[in-house]
Amino acid sequence: MNASAHGIWVEVDDLVDVGESQDAYVFYGHGHDPASFALPAMNQTYLMTPDGQKILTKMDKEVGKWFVGYGQVGDVGVSPLTTFWPGNYVYVAQRAPSYSNTTLRLTYSAAEAVINAGDDNSSSFKSGLPVEITPDKPLYRIKNKENVTFSIKYNGQQVNASYSAFPQMTDTKVQKGFTGDKDSFVINFNQTGLWLLTCYYDIKGDGKWTATYDSSSRAFKTGDVVAYNTTRYSTVLSVWVRK
Repeated sequence: MNASAHGIWVEVDDLVDVGESQDAYVFYGHGHDPASFALPAMNQTYLMTPDGQKILTKMDKEVGKWFVGYGQVGDVGVSPLTTFWPGNYVYVAQRAPSYSNTTLRLTYSAAEAVINAGDDNSSSFKSGLPVEITPDKPLYRIKNKENVTFSIKYNGQQVNASYSAFPQMTDTKVQKGFTGDKDSFVINFNQTGLWLLTCYYDIKGDGKWTATYDSSSRAFKTGDVVAYNTTRYSTVLSVWVRK
């Protein structure tokens, strides 16, 4: 996992009052190069409620928006959200499948962020994604210099998955590895601010995909049928680390 690669992530206020409304933001690009932000082809955005309801959300694309800490950025997605009940919500932004004609890999990737409404002390949440990431403590309680254990499961099963974590604004300080014969790993959060924790699982197997959009690199266009030999499922979790 190369931290400098383009990636999708979301930003929300992760600790709110019950009934509070806010905008969730979807970014794609390099954290250290805000002017280059440009949304990829998207599938859908939704909010998972504490009781497991999946609520589809509207996402508008805004261009040239000003953000504190970024300045004027390129494209960004904006979704209005309201957390009506206490508990953990998960905001999810799913990309359309991406295809590499060099690695013959089809990738399903999504970004997620957890919103705790009412400070209910729970660390559990469900995103509804194939790759689920679970911390051993509430995300909003993670502080600088803490070691936190996470587990990864694919469709509820333990797998040998890959993980990578780093502060969102830097290409360095990457912590990465594979879960091997267990589904858990430890991250040392040694810096305050936003961290991106990426977990993915690859499945070998031949298949064909019909493109639903035109590739920006011109590798394929809408309607093309392309062959792949690996399917990757990737989840990017936003983690705010406090002082």
